[in-house]
Amino acid sequence: MSLMHREARMKPSFSQIGAAAVLICSSALVQAADELVVQVSRVGASAAGLTVVLDGEVSKPLDAGGFAYFDLASGAHSVQILDGGRTLHSFRFNTADGQLADVLVTLNAESEASTSVESYFAAETAAQRSRAVTGRLTGRVESRGAPVVGAVVALSGGVERSAVTDQNGVYALEAPRGIYSLSISHPDLGTQKVDDYRVIASAEKQSDFVLRSPAAAQSLAIGVPQLEEVTVIASLPAGGMQDSERFATNVINTLDVEQLARFGDTDVAASVIRVPSVTVQDDQFVFIRGLGDRYVSSTLNGATLPSTNPTKRSVPLDLFPSSMVEQLDIRKSYLASMPGESTGGNLEINTRTFPNERGGSLSLQLGYVDGVTLDDAYVDPASGDFDVFGWDDGARQRPAIAYAVAQALQYSDYYGAAVERELGKLGANAITDGFQYDTETATPDLSMGANYGDVFDLPDWGAEFGFFVAGNYKNERGVRKDGIRRTYGGVDASLLLDDYTFEQFDNDVDASGLLSLGLNIGASSFTANTIVSRVTSESVRVEEGFDGDELNPSISWSIEWEERQFISQQLAGEHILGDDESWTLNWQLTGSRAERYAPDRRDVRFDLQGNDGIYNLQVPELTRRYDDLVDDNLDGSVDANYLFSNGNLESSLTFGVNGISRERDSDSDTYGFGGGLLAIDDNAPNLAVSDVVNSDTITGVSSTGFSFQDKTLPSDSYDAEMDLNSVYVSYDALWNLKYQLVVGVRYEEFEQITDTFSLSGDQGPQQSVLAEDSVLPSLSFNWFITDEQQLRFGISRTVARPDFKETSNATFYDREFNFRVRGNPNLQVSDVTNYDVRWEKYWSDQESLSVALFYKDMTDPIERVVQPASGTAGNSRTFQNAESGEVLGVEIDGRKDFALDDSFTRSFFVATNASLIDSEVTLQNASTRNLQGAPDYTFNLIVGYDDIAQGHELTLLMNQSGETIVDVGVSGQPDVILEPRMDVNLVYRYSLSDTFTFRVKLENLLDSELEFTQGGNIFQSYKRGYEVKAGFDWEF
Repeated sequence: MSLMHREARMKPSFSQIGAAAVLICSSALVQAADELVVQVSRVGASAAGLTVVLDGEVSKPLDAGGFAYFDLASGAHSVQILDGGRTLHSFRFNTADGQLADVLVTLNAESEASTSVESYFAAETAAQRSRAVTGRLTGRVESRGAPVVGAVVALSGGVERSAVTDQNGVYALEAPRGIYSLSISHPDLGTQKVDDYRVIASAEKQSDFVLRSPAAAQSLAIGVPQLEEVTVIASLPAGGMQDSERFATNVINTLDVEQLARFGDTDVAASVIRVPSVTVQDDQFVFIRGLGDRYVSSTLNGATLPSTNPTKRSVPLDLFPSSMVEQLDIRKSYLASMPGESTGGNLEINTRTFPNERGGSLSLQLGYVDGVTLDDAYVDPASGDFDVFGWDDGARQRPAIAYAVAQALQYSDYYGAAVERELGKLGANAITDGFQYDTETATPDLSMGANYGDVFDLPDWGAEFGFFVAGNYKNERGVRKDGIRRTYGGVDASLLLDDYTFEQFDNDVDASGLLSLGLNIGASSFTANTIVSRVTSESVRVEEGFDGDELNPSISWSIEWEERQFISQQLAGEHILGDDESWTLNWQLTGSRAERYAPDRRDVRFDLQGNDGIYNLQVPELTRRYDDLVDDNLDGSVDANYLFSNGNLESSLTFGVNGISRERDSDSDTYGFGGGLLAIDDNAPNLAVSDVVNSDTITGVSSTGFSFQDKTLPSDSYDAEMDLNSVYVSYDALWNLKYQLVVGVRYEEFEQITDTFSLSGDQGPQQSVLAEDSVLPSLSFNWFITDEQQLRFGISRTVARPDFKETSNATFYDREFNFRVRGNPNLQVSDVTNYDVRWEKYWSDQESLSVALFYKDMTDPIERVVQPASGTAGNSRTFQNAESGEVLGVEIDGRKDFALDDSFTRSFFVATNASLIDSEVTLQNASTRNLQGAPDYTFNLIVGYDDIAQGHELTLLMNQSGETIVDVGVSGQPDVILEPRMDVNLVYRYSLSDTFTFRVKLENLLDSELEFTQGGNIFQSYKRGYEVKAGFDWEF
């Protein structure tokens, strides 16, 4: 039964009164400024008379239609439904900054109340709105007491909906929830508009309008309301609120902007470990279900990403600050629309777009790291004016003289001895300085961020334009203290070869910027996203211990400066096509560049060889290395989706094309010193390079002193290119809203060419060509058992391909273990068959439980292996294909909320996820072991406490992964294992007001060792120190 309701709330703007007519209306149901609408029904009728309390502070009675309206800030909220002083129902929900929320509460007589929450941004695209929950509008249009026949009632705002009044002046139409411009047009009475007209999810609203004649309009007094509307309210059956995880067609986990803020993680890499079966290696690279690197694809706003790290195929996720991210989607089961390399899964990073209204925020944070802040830290002696911004100003660049000498010495056969001697002296003197590390007092960590956005109406175009700009800066210190590094020989690692203790000090400077422009016009949306992200790391590592088979005392250090930069420019469009809006067309074109610039890595070593207690400089190992890598990537795609239905069968057909072209140019030069071994005393009483190598001992002649030596290998530099073209088609059928079948196939045409040289260069240029076409089918079936429970099945085929570096002869350094890694041109593509089953149960928008099983059957898996040998050669890695592999796992994910009072303003929740992973790789010799990078288990526990009324929020985060093979031994050598380690963080946020939040984060509270073992012995271990961070966020 509908109830009549009349109120004066909205003050809409409309066209000049002097037009053909005046539309009189008391108000739209909801003013756009009221971000929250709560609708309550009881026993099928309006629950008028009950009271709604928001956040334990603001209370409003339900009007005759069962509605209450509130202003809404971002964050966690509680809603309490009262009958007198008795609580009938209470619940919680979260919203992001600028979101609107439509809440539908159904009070049942004999069962627990049900709640649905639909949150959305007013400035959404046409495609987003067209797939949203609908509301219904009905009413009557009259003039001078008579019905107006043939008037067009229209809604515009991305999605267009219209209806024509019948002989009784009555109209009816349905539209997705959201904010629209409403217009009423008639040939004789003209057109009038109501801006900011809100359609509410799952609600029916009757609006009766009166059109005045032009003469009547001219007689209106200023004080007379310009618009009048009579509304009749009813509830529609809830169509289900959109939720990324619940209504996805495949297995997916989602982290939204509110969760990212609550966890307090500064970048994407730190955030994704909160997802079941997800781990992160080296604080940068994601592993999903025990698979990483070539088994995981990453996309940024739908486009693929090049990597700034030469050791990995996947993009380092620490490049992307959490403050720039709107939502992270981790898709664990493959669909034909995803990249074919999504064996473990696909990580989709969606950056923030222009806001609903004008606004911005500022943030500032200071940090303390135990063992480094306010203590002495090792630093690079080279210093430039822009080091504080993470930008080398040339202080570390390769000396032009050294490069010129290296080039000239290639033609030494044409020079006389005198010229060669002078060149040797000139080059050696150019690289002599800067080998000694310095110390300085480490200042507290500093992190700053700012963003601002606005949206503008363009009435002449029927469009809106918006922008969002953000910038972040972070300068942080890190330490690896109490470090141990050992290497072993023998088939069971029983022979100790090297035994070192070490300390490592890092200084990381991150700077990033985002500019997003958006235009919504009619049924089309256009966006332009510009992203620049830089991560610079300065690292000094000092080792002291015993080296080699005879365990001679040794002291060594390395100094490194590394700049990684990612630049991306994307243009994208989204269009709703067809009179019935059944077609959706999406396209994007993205150009990106990833760069790694590592100038002047310096390696120094001293050995104690005699009985005099004075260390000797090992001049052959005294080197300077200069690396420069550039990856250019062009990615373009077009996707089309067609919706159609036939009775109880709702279907969609999706097809698309994608083209990726990538080029890499990698250059590396290594310089050192030759000669001097017999003529020069290499004693270094001050442990200084200048004790041995100086202007007096640099003679340019090997027999009398030191000379410049170009130690660059022909294989150290390489060029590569990759082309990947794909096309896919997918059919999605939903029958009777209960059974869903998604079947698709993707065809990928892949070619990768790497040009390099052999190690010695005597074989001339070497080219590695890897070309393979793949047909990748996928099938998934979803059974919606009830409204709260569903079961998913999936089977698919994917591939895993080696990266440029892995198929070249070039060498590079692994920063975790400080060893060399060399590629293998003989690697092959891996094929994988995937099976997935997942059961899901939802009790509310906040509370759920899911259990999943997954199995992966792999052919020719690619793994990094250890090459057994002593000395420097023993500390190296390469890649090879295993015979086959299998991964079997189970994962569980759930959350439960507990109210501490009737209003739900004080509550706590427990969220946990865990996975057990059993992996096995069959090697070429038929032996078996666990898959590299696959942990035995993963575990996350998140406990949160909220006091919404007082503004307190406390979150405890615990994370641990089981034993993980990080490097595979060969020829009988044991594997290198990362041992389990519990990581505990505590985050506190205090909202002093709706716009100002104070926050504190305690990281690595246990400060337990990060330990790697080989054959049960310590291979490497160190502590990082606990961290304390405090700061604030101010929104304006």
